[in-house]
Amino acid sequence: MQQTFSELELDALRELMNVGFGLAAVSLSEVIDLRVTLTVPKISVLEAKTIPDFLEGEIDRAPAYSMIEQFFFGRFSGTSFLLVPKEEGKKLAALFGDESSYRDSELDFGSFEREVVVEIGNIVIGACVGKLAEMLKDRVTFQPPRYLGSDVDAVKLRQHLAENEGVALVFKTKFSFSNADAYGLLFLIAANDSIEWTKKAVDEYIEGLA
Repeated sequence: MQQTFSELELDALRELMNVGFGLAAVSLSEVIDLRVTLTVPKISVLEAKTIPDFLEGEIDRAPAYSMIEQFFFGRFSGTSFLLVPKEEGKKLAALFGDESSYRDSELDFGSFEREVVVEIGNIVIGACVGKLAEMLKDRVTFQPPRYLGSDVDAVKLRQHLAENEGVALVFKTKFSFSNADAYGLLFLIAANDSIEWTKKAVDEYIEGLA
């Protein structure tokens, strides 16, 4: 596959996305009153059909994940995936409220856990993608997040992503919480038809720094 982005462009993208992830960490911290840390994003450019192999190699060795999928649209468009190891979902739910929280809402704990994971996905994805688009002088809209289940494994992930075509720009970060042993993984996959625009917008951003 031909190199789509130069190292300078990838460095600029990493810098931009890091700002977005920082905003997401602040937003999430305000909701749960805990310090949230997101790692510096890892960026990869690959053929979209190889995404299942790539993600399988990047996710930790958890047997199953809760998975959120959310599409975003604009000149920068694509798909976002939030993966939370199944056992971590219970820890995240505990951060958002005690047992009375889901009893008061007339939800069983599994449903409450699902709502928590969806809410985390909304906050993190919205802040990351929105800020990146803003800094590239774009505006994005979002479809509501879709919960794909709490038993997503490598096989199901492969089946779900099997029909991707073209070139993908993939961002990965790991987020963790102070005073809590809980984490998740976020992947943003830029759509093939937005790659050319993204490259041009990043070049303009770099020129503006000169």
